[in-house]
Amino acid sequence: AVVSTQSGHYGRDTNYILRLKMSSSSLTSDANTKLVEHFKTEFFKEVEAILSDIFPKKIIELDKLYRSDKLSLARLPEVKEASLLSLKDNDKSNPPPTKRKREATENGERPKCVSAVVCNPVISDLIGTLKPEIRELIEYCNKIKMWIQLLIPKIEDGNNFGVSIQEETISEVTTFCEFAKGSFDDMSRYFVTRGKVSSKIIKYPNLEDYSKYLSELDEKQFLHIRVFTNELKMIYCCLFDIINKNFEKIKQPRSQMSRNLY
Repeated sequence: AVVSTQSGHYGRDTNYILRLKMSSSSLTSDANTKLVEHFKTEFFKEVEAILSDIFPKKIIELDKLYRSDKLSLARLPEVKEASLLSLKDNDKSNPPPTKRKREATENGERPKCVSAVVCNPVISDLIGTLKPEIRELIEYCNKIKMWIQLLIPKIEDGNNFGVSIQEETISEVTTFCEFAKGSFDDMSRYFVTRGKVSSKIIKYPNLEDYSKYLSELDEKQFLHIRVFTNELKMIYCCLFDIINKNFEKIKQPRSQMSRNLY
């Protein structure tokens, strides 16, 4: 009785495995497969349009921004002046500043009493300009990674040179994407650091070093934004160059002749 029970279980397990093998040849219905294939076709067109049309335009736009007056080194005195003007004396109980005090502020000296510190408008404007550019780059990188991933053929023995090119390209795109994501953290750290320095200026108004550090921090951030704008341009250039040079292998990692051989 025990043997017959075991054989019965074995028979049911065998039938289950056979049914599983038969159903595994198709993951979903033909209708859903067609929907996915249609999505892939439209998605491939979108990514190829990004690579052929948008990337070259982005390279030119970012190069113009980098060379424009907006990021010119001649703006460094303006950045320092804006840093000084961000120190506000909002204590209304104090009498209006005398003519001598007004002249001292205009000549580059900080106010003697600081009760509020506002953001540097020059830096805030530049960060507002760059943030959409960074967000777009991250979105493009994610789409390119997905595009290449969907083009990777099924795993087979041999003839994987094209697949290795696809994987290497995905690795490069991922590196650029992570670099762009890190820039958001850099911008946040700038505001956190500036806030801490500003609180010290309010708490210790007689220490001029904090005011000087605030000015140096804004100048450093301006230079960082200028360099990062050029790096964004270089990322677009590198991505365009890598994919353009290996476009055939990325699109068709295994040639038709090699498929027939195998």
